[in-house]
Amino acid sequence: MSLKIKWNDDRVKGAATAVVLITRFRLAQGHWGGLIQASLVEYREDYEGYKARHPTRTLAAAKDSSGLVNAQRREFYEKLVAAVETLLARVERNRTRFSSLIELDNYLASQLKSFE
Repeated sequence: MSLKIKWNDDRVKGAATAVVLITRFRLAQGHWGGLIQASLVEYREDYEGYKARHPTRTLAAAKDSSGLVNAQRREFYEKLVAAVETLLARVERNRTRFSSLIELDNYLASQLKSFE
């Protein structure tokens, strides 16, 4: 039996929010490059650690870029947040469905590849 993930499933918004939050955390630590794929891997492999590091896991909370002191990283992050919001709106508008979490992750990574 295949898994069906509809556009309005919490897992879609949850994965997109995780990408944003983990990327912000990595940028604050000084990481640069390969952020999207690494964020998705971390989210799937260490969900409990993700929950502990990010107690407020909403897209509204993810918009806060005040923790990033480097202006270039803050600008990069703000563009990522805007791109994720646009991506989520497009998924909802097109009523996109995914057959697995891997397919969802691959979709997010491919759509956000300009931020790698």
